[in-house]
This record gives sequence, structure tokens and C-alpha cells, in this order.
Amino acid sequence: MKILVDTNIFLDIYINREGFVKDSLNALKLASSQSINLYISCSSITDFHYTLAKSLHSKEKAKELVIDLLKRVRLAKVDDDCIYSAIISPMKDIEDAVVDRVASNAGVDFILTRNKKDFINASNKVLTPQEFLSQY
Repeated sequence: MKILVDTNIFLDIYINREGFVKDSLNALKLASSQSINLYISCSSITDFHYTLAKSLHSKEKAKELVIDLLKRVRLAKVDDDCIYSAIISPMKDIEDAVVDRVASNAGVDFILTRNKKDFINASNKVLTPQEFLSQY
């Protein structure tokens, strides 16, 4: 099984977002225990780093955490098709549309996100951490 993990899930864990960290962490622990391959969009790495650096007030610490993340996940490539498809997608946010297209190209089983409402018009199945925990 393959899961594309949205940036917000990793940020919940790495910056310990109150109210979200427990479910996000438990979902990734469950995936790891079942040897599920976790992916993140290449385009999400810069967002992840930027948000970490801002939250932690340290670009160096953010870089260390990006390196840590990259040891745990696989990168899903962003190509021309992802960008052009995202631009014409019915999804409201182009960033989320890119994630959806990247997920399709990577052949994942679903996208794991805390913001399911952002993926209303997604072409992929989308689960929240709570849904994943209850279904698997």
C-alpha cells in the first residue's frame, strides 16, 4: 500500500500541534507498523521547511528536520503534467490540486490529510488520520 501524506500531517508531528499531533502521529505509526510506503510531494518539502523554520525560529533546525523526514518517506515527483493539470483542476487551491495530481501519478491508494475539505474535488481517495485509524 502507498499513501501520499499531506504537509499538515507532518507539521502536526514535527511542531507538536496541539489537538492534532496525537491522531497524526498514531496514523503514521500504524502505517509504519504495516510497512505502508509513505510519500510526500516534492513541492511540499519547501512548504514544510518554511513552516518549520518560522515556527522554530531556526532555518538550521528546520533543515535537520527535513533531513529526518526524508529518511522516513519517499518523494513523489512533480512534473509538467502535475502543474498543468492542477491549474485546470476544479479544486479551489492550486497547491492541493498539485498534491492530488502527484498522488495520481505516484499511484497511491489515498491521500492522508487533516484538511479533507480542501480536497472535495480531488480525483483520489482522501482520508483524515481518524478515518485511517478506524479503517485500517
